[in-house]
Amino acid sequence: MGATEDAASRRPAPHRDMAAHSESGSLRSGTPSEATGTLMPVRVESPVFQAYCGTEPPRFANRVELECAKILDYYRVPWDYEPHSFVLGRDDEGRVLSAFTPDFYLPEQDLFIEVTVMKQSLVTRKNRKLRELRRLYPNVRVKLFYRRDIERLAQRYRLRLAS
Repeated sequence: MGATEDAASRRPAPHRDMAAHSESGSLRSGTPSEATGTLMPVRVESPVFQAYCGTEPPRFANRVELECAKILDYYRVPWDYEPHSFVLGRDDEGRVLSAFTPDFYLPEQDLFIEVTVMKQSLVTRKNRKLRELRRLYPNVRVKLFYRRDIERLAQRYRLRLAS
């Protein structure tokens, strides 16, 4: 068994079965969260994560998500990146009209985390989706971190954030 296989076998199994949270369950998503703000390009950086539970390497939408992942990893908090999309609305033919994909999932806490660095005045749509998620999936725990929360973390941990 190689070093890579050995490390992968020690990772905790990610929480993938959302049937306990909702009758309709959730969709597995390989696509990034819906972007409603301006994203800064993320410098190609491939850190070796020790606490990451996912099966594919994470592809972060922005530098802030990468820095949050580094904090989780530093403290050895098992995490996964965008493992689920929650359907919020469908049309009459069953096609998904609206969905919400939180950035991180912490399996030991059974908690989803969404990170937004949009200006406070632009987060109304995201807040609306989060309220709808909580209404449709009342047993799903999700925490939204706003720009001010991330800025406080950045100060505390001396992170480099895109403006």
